Parts: sequence; structure tokens; C-alpha cells
Amino acid sequence: MGKKLQPKLRFRGFTDDWEQHKLGSLGTSYSGLSGKDKTDFGHGSGSYITYLNVFQNPIADIDGTDRIEIDPKQNTVHYGDVFFTVSSETPEEVGMSSVWFGNQQNIYLNSFCFGYRQNGTFDTKYLAYMLRSRSIRNRMKVLAQGISRFNISQRRVMDIEVSFPSMDEQQKIGVLCGKLDQLTDAEKRKLDLLKQKKKALLHQIFEQKLRFKGYNNPWERRKGSDIIHVRKETNSKPLTDTVDIELENLIEGGGLQGDISLRTSSTSVFREHDTLFGRLRPYLRKFWLADISGVKSGEIWALFSPTLKSEFLYALTQSAQFLNPALQTAGTKMPRAEWKAIAEACFTIPETDEQEKIGQLFRQLEHLTAVETRKIDLLSVKKKALLQKMFV
Repeated sequence: MGKKLQPKLRFRGFTDDWEQHKLGSLGTSYSGLSGKDKTDFGHGSGSYITYLNVFQNPIADIDGTDRIEIDPKQNTVHYGDVFFTVSSETPEEVGMSSVWFGNQQNIYLNSFCFGYRQNGTFDTKYLAYMLRSRSIRNRMKVLAQGISRFNISQRRVMDIEVSFPSMDEQQKIGVLCGKLDQLTDAEKRKLDLLKQKKKALLHQIFEQKLRFKGYNNPWERRKGSDIIHVRKETNSKPLTDTVDIELENLIEGGGLQGDISLRTSSTSVFREHDTLFGRLRPYLRKFWLADISGVKSGEIWALFSPTLKSEFLYALTQSAQFLNPALQTAGTKMPRAEWKAIAEACFTIPETDEQEKIGQLFRQLEHLTAVETRKIDLLSVKKKALLQKMFV
């Protein structure tokens, strides 16, 4: 028998010690697709589970597959099988696990993962969340090997010791974690609907297909350099008196979230009511910064306008009217928004009162988006805390 352990948080009525055994003693592993080249993929009557599906989902997405020809020489996937990624760019992302709940025939696993079939010791939902728990992820990171790319072997994963309670307690833990995921998914759907509504409104308003009641005057065509400026002032204050906004810390709909670090040597500043605009894709995001000022990163522009209402400028930077000129000179590998293209482009602009109404509308939509984003973040924090306390 393995070691006896107790978690910090348990369901009422469960007091027995948890057992601990090597994963390999409780099931068998198998390899993903082998002996294939690029001509074998994208067609056929069979399917394979993609690497991204495994990497992103503790419980695999049933639709996260691609086509391949049926090959009886390959290992097929069964209901309840676990998949592990074997390679990634960072040790933190090696050995990510995913459990399959599908019953389809002729399903295979991609060649950059391997599979594991347990012997009935685990409840499948419990297994899905246990293998993504902090304790298991920490052990996976330690086993990762490499320099520029990190790998982990089937043997090393099978040697990992995992902890588990009785089947009844496993099932309760699995159901709880599943309900938390359902709540999170519901909030994500609400967030997606809000973003879709915002996108549709942007299109209708800036195409002038939708107007506020009482506004009928035609919009005026203006050159970008006449209405939009970039703040390029030199900051005379020491860095300790300011904050640097890293591109990755800008979360859509929420302004600033997470840690704000001081890593840039840029001295350009932004001020209250500037609009921040990320130059690089996929980080080409636009944000209204309401009540903070400080140093900005060189990859984020602080935009302002002497003639436009601040909140309208924020809405404008998210519209196709703005983004299309911004990306006219986009590069091939990492597209960039170029200021010259924006300055030379022309934009159609309404009168001041209508600008203010448009800006207020999108400010309200941003607030609703921020509320939903915070709900999702809070659920994620709660789930993470529970996982940490409920798994050994």
C-alpha cells in the first residue's frame, strides 16, 4: 500500500486517509499517432484529438478534433482516457492533461501527446481535476527537460504519485468542480454576448445605420492627423512615482487588472482620459483609461484629441473605421499598427453632442463587460483555492 494522506478541506462525513500510488500502477499508457506525414491529415473517415484541445481543456472538447484516415495499426481512444502533452516552450506547460468523455469510433490521439487508460480506481471527473491541481502541476514542471523546448516522457509521468480518496468522495469532488466549471462557462457566454453586442453596435453606429433620436446631421470627414494625437511628452518624475502599463496587463473591458510592473525604459507618459492603444497583434486592443496616469510602454500609444470627446475617441479606436487604416502597413509575421497610416487616413465624425452620447453608451458597455470579467475571475480564484485545499 502507498502512503496515507489527508487534504485540508473535505466533504462532511469523510474521514478516511487518502491513498497514494504511482499513476503507472493504476493503469497503462499508450502512444499517439505515429508514422504519419502532413499528407495524411485533414481528410478521411477517422478523427484525431488535437494538441490544442488537450492543452486547453481539463475535460476535452468533443468537437476539438480533425480528420484523418482510419488506420487499424494506431491506438484508438476510449471513453475516460486521459491525454498528456509531451512538449511545450515552457516547463509550466508540459504534461498538461485532459480527459475524454466521447464515445465515437475511430478516434485517435495526436502525435504530440500520449494517452493513459486507468483501471477503474478513479472517477473520471475527479481524475480530470486532480491531474490539473497545483500539486500535480508542480511535479510535472520539475520533470520537464530541455533548453529552448521542454519535454516529458511517458515513463516519468507514470512514475508520478497521485493521491485519491474513496470512490464516493471522488465523485463528490468531481461533481463540485464540474458545477464550478458550468458557472464559469455560463458567465463566459454572457461575456461573449456582450462583446458581440458591442461589436454590432460599433458597426451600426460608425456606419451611421443607427443614430440616436434627434440627430440627423451628416458626419464630417476629417483627416486623422487633425483630430488624433499621440502623447510624446518626456516624463520628469522618477519611475517610483509612476506606473508602467505592460501590454499583457490590459484586459479588454476592464482597463487595468493584475500586477502592474516597472520594466520599461520608455519615458512617454499618459494622462487621465487618454485612450491606450496596443500597436502589436494579437495584442491589438483598445482601452479607456479613466483615473490613472504614469509611464507607458513603447508598444502602447497614449492617444488624445483636442477636438473629439474622450470617450468617443475610445469608441472610435475600436471601430473598423479606425482599425482598417491602422493595419494598412501591417507586417507579415507580427502586424503592427503604424501611426503614419492613421495620421493620413480620413474618419467621419459626428457633432460634439452625438459624440458624447456614443462615448457614454460604449462606456456603459465596457462597465458591463468589466463586471462579467470580474465574475469570471472570482469564480476562477474560488475554484483554484478549492482545488488547492481539496487535493493532496
